[in-house]
Amino acid sequence: MSHPSAPSALPLSRLTLAIALASAASPSLVSADETRELQAMTIVGEAQTSTTELTRDYTVGASTRANGLTLSPRETPQSISFLTRQQMEDEALTSTTEAVNRLPGVSSNRLDGTRTNFQSRGYSIRNFQFDGQQSNTSSFWPFGDAEWDTAIYDRVEVIRGATGLMTGVGDPSATVNFVRKKPLEEAAASVTGAVGSWDRRRGVVDVSTPLDDAGKVGVRFVAAKDRSDSFMDDVENDRETLYGVIAAELTPDTELNVGVEYQRYDQDGAYLGVPLYYTDGSRTDFDQSVANNTEWAHFFTENTRGFADLTHYFANGWKATAAYSHGDANYGLTYNYRGGYVDRDNGILYYDTNRQVPTGSYLLDYRGDRTQKNLNLSAEGPFELFGREHQLGFGYMQLKEEYEIWSRTPASSVPALGSFTDRDDPALAEPEWGEWGLSDDTETKQEGFYAVTRFSLADPVHLILGARLTDWEIDQDYRGERSYEYNDEFTPYAGLIVDITDNLTAYTSYTQIFNTQSERAPDGALLDPLEGTSYEAGLKAELFNDRADVSFAVFRSEQDNLAVEIPGVYVAGTTDQAYTESDGAVVEGFELEVAGEVAPGINLSASYALVDAEDSDGTQLNTSYPRQQAKVYATWQLPGDWSRLTLGAGGTWQGDTYRDADTPTGTAKVGQGDVFLANAMARYRINDHFSTQLNVSNLFDEEYYTQQGFYSQYLYGAPRSALLSMTYDF
Repeated sequence: MSHPSAPSALPLSRLTLAIALASAASPSLVSADETRELQAMTIVGEAQTSTTELTRDYTVGASTRANGLTLSPRETPQSISFLTRQQMEDEALTSTTEAVNRLPGVSSNRLDGTRTNFQSRGYSIRNFQFDGQQSNTSSFWPFGDAEWDTAIYDRVEVIRGATGLMTGVGDPSATVNFVRKKPLEEAAASVTGAVGSWDRRRGVVDVSTPLDDAGKVGVRFVAAKDRSDSFMDDVENDRETLYGVIAAELTPDTELNVGVEYQRYDQDGAYLGVPLYYTDGSRTDFDQSVANNTEWAHFFTENTRGFADLTHYFANGWKATAAYSHGDANYGLTYNYRGGYVDRDNGILYYDTNRQVPTGSYLLDYRGDRTQKNLNLSAEGPFELFGREHQLGFGYMQLKEEYEIWSRTPASSVPALGSFTDRDDPALAEPEWGEWGLSDDTETKQEGFYAVTRFSLADPVHLILGARLTDWEIDQDYRGERSYEYNDEFTPYAGLIVDITDNLTAYTSYTQIFNTQSERAPDGALLDPLEGTSYEAGLKAELFNDRADVSFAVFRSEQDNLAVEIPGVYVAGTTDQAYTESDGAVVEGFELEVAGEVAPGINLSASYALVDAEDSDGTQLNTSYPRQQAKVYATWQLPGDWSRLTLGAGGTWQGDTYRDADTPTGTAKVGQGDVFLANAMARYRINDHFSTQLNVSNLFDEEYYTQQGFYSQYLYGAPRSALLSMTYDF
């Protein structure tokens, strides 16, 4: 078959992004300290779901992602949280990885330079959406959906718990939805530039303008460029983004949005974890700057996604929506894997304690292509029954994905790897590569029908009932051909909401769980799908003059066939981690969150989550993720003569983590204790158009790990860093 060529960046992107100054914090059409407010396009039905960039809020009016009905957070019988445009700007969260990490109840492990695993409520997060359109993710082949730039997003939503009614397959963890920016009614533009630690330079241009006098048609364009070195040796990161969207009112009752986005992420010096142990069994003590990489190692991923959605509003209060998206992604990774244990005297890597088997160089070159096609059809509206008004929604969803992964190895043998710290080791030189071979050829298809209704039993009492039928199939050629198919998987959903007062609501919900798994048994077979049930109950309130949302939730999930790592065991013929199935897994916990304006000029986002995950024997599961975590951030716009100044501070805390890892003398637990990372911000509006902002991350320069034990290696988290930005609003 033909040689898989590496894709090149769009020529237009480099030309356009070059004008975006040298760098920037994050695009802002309206500064947080500016009193004027830009108006959104006047679109029928948008009142509840208006974009967050038009306000300074940390709250959102409504969402449809939890159950297909347009409901406020208080009306939704599940935990739902938001990261608004204002929060992303205040905390300088410029990548989707940073944004997802900031969401309440979400934790992560950075496996290596190209892969990050997220988790919520004891399970991995595998459901990611863009404007509600599903995007498959894979822990084996990272096509970069968690590494994009936040410049094009208005907000990020997370629905914690099981979301099978809307996503079909899924864990009782969470679904993360990235909501893109839309055109504004009035012409507006901003240019942002920033410089930061490790020679970081960032630039963003954001332009929106109506195309007609009536404001019925508008267009928006965003371009972003972000590059930096790293605290690790020979690592450089480069991210570029282009986004354009047109919104039009075809009739007073019909709205059309059409857009395209292009995102590319490059990492020179693609790195892996650093060995945990010396051959004598003691822990290594390398500096934070040491990276397990080579100068020629490289990772890239790029994605071009086109989308269109058409919504019609009927006179009887109903609306119908048809949405379609098509994404093409490319992926590449060229690297030299170095594992084993380090000889303390000469730095040579060995696989055995007797130092008889030096580690060899494991060199690989990957290329991949992925196509995703999404179709969503939905309708919702009111109906009357027994003298009361209720809501009904139904829809059809289809996701098709095809990807191919090609790989090649050196054309001839390479020398044995010498010293781990010797960058001139001959085995570190890039080899002459051999012929390409197909490593993975996979096609998946998921489609489902759902229906949901919200009955008004009494003025303060509402009952939500829903169900979904899902078909899922996969055809895969990955070290052997396999086909799996599941038809008419039934997912029920029920929720009860009771308004205790005008500001306080109690709720409970129940659903079942079904999820396919990409983890493999030692013989290479995919594990059976996850199955189980999920329960949740809680309280939600609107406090501080309805300017802030407060919520408390308790949850429990019961699941069979949960993937659990087998320490030291890998899939036959590969270096992929092998897993086994655990039945009777139970996860329990609770969450508390406050988000909004708690006092004049003071915005607060604070959350705490506790998760206890055990198998049927009472053994703790997924201990590499924290059982407890807390996140808080607050900003204060000073009053009176100091109103041009806004100060912000906060941090994240997580409890201890550990996991089993291979050592020269067997298996041992490795981990770390509590970690607290503090951040701070100051922003000053110089005049009506110009502002500057300074963000400092890891303020106290805490030394910590983003993972320990994966392939008996570890990764340090980033030390203290700063980003200074300037924004000009036209």
